Amino acid sequence: MAAVAVLISGAWHTPASADGGASARSQAATSASDNSGASIQVHVQQILRALSDDSANNWVRYWQARYACDATAVHDTPDVAPVDRVLLTLTAAICARIDARIGGNLAEHPPRGDEHAGGLSLNEPGAALGYTLFSPEESGYAYLIDPLGRIAHTWHLEDTPTINHAKLLDNGNLMTVSGENLTEIDPRGNKIWEYKITGIHHDFLKMPNGNAMLIVYDRKTREQAIAAGANPEFVHKVGIGYDYLVEVRPIGASGGEIVWEWSPWDHLVQDFDPTKPNYGAIAEYPELIDINVVLETAYSSRRPIVDWMHANAIDYNPALDQIMLSPRHFSELWI
Repeated sequence: MAAVAVLISGAWHTPASADGGASARSQAATSASDNSGASIQVHVQQILRALSDDSANNWVRYWQARYACDATAVHDTPDVAPVDRVLLTLTAAICARIDARIGGNLAEHPPRGDEHAGGLSLNEPGAALGYTLFSPEESGYAYLIDPLGRIAHTWHLEDTPTINHAKLLDNGNLMTVSGENLTEIDPRGNKIWEYKITGIHHDFLKMPNGNAMLIVYDRKTREQAIAAGANPEFVHKVGIGYDYLVEVRPIGASGGEIVWEWSPWDHLVQDFDPTKPNYGAIAEYPELIDINVVLETAYSSRRPIVDWMHANAIDYNPALDQIMLSPRHFSELWI
């Protein structure tokens, strides 16, 4: 590392020649090499920054460094300058060591290089650097691809026909929602933990305490909705569907204990029927949820809905111990 740092700090400052610098005859020939050298310097600096990032875990460091390793290797051409050739050799050794220490499992998965995840690739200068994780529906696969569309890593759930949602965790594992199953698998494809719950959908979190926070869908009957103060005119005949949150503490390899729940049904307000619970002036209770507002909007557009909330995303702020939920049909964010 020290040798590389020395090269970065000064190797590109080539002394001027006796005639005041490169001649016009050699300038065109050396410009490509100079540009290559500058690019190599930038990528090597990226590798060093990734490896020295104390705020990231080993897997995050690995993927950041691997991207810079690939970008550096592109400049390994026959006409590269001698000083850059030395740096390329050192960088290749560092990258090989990174693979051996952290990413050795890549040999068990599709190779790097020209293998492509398929589809249309567009990589313009303004694109974000780094990797993209995605899971095609009806495949049972999740792919991590680099900006060139090459597969860097693949996960396959053999007993799962489709992955509805996938997240790369800080520890390098993959967590997925597949039907009623929440599953965590390591980079080698080994199943670490699985939990089954009816109604799980869209988003989830791995909490700092190791628990999982899930969005779960459920439904109240038409009678239950009206009893809570919903205007009968707006309520669909099959009732109201809603989302609630559960925090699950993993137990063993395929179990868990629900240690906390939050339901919007416990935080309602309505100004329709004073004989029903939750009655009050809506504006005086900004912390509560108006049970009729979304139902009325849908009814007025002649599209009565069952899916009352349609929560799409969840996030957690550990500093404030607060959860943020995005219920799409309310066009709001709830904290």
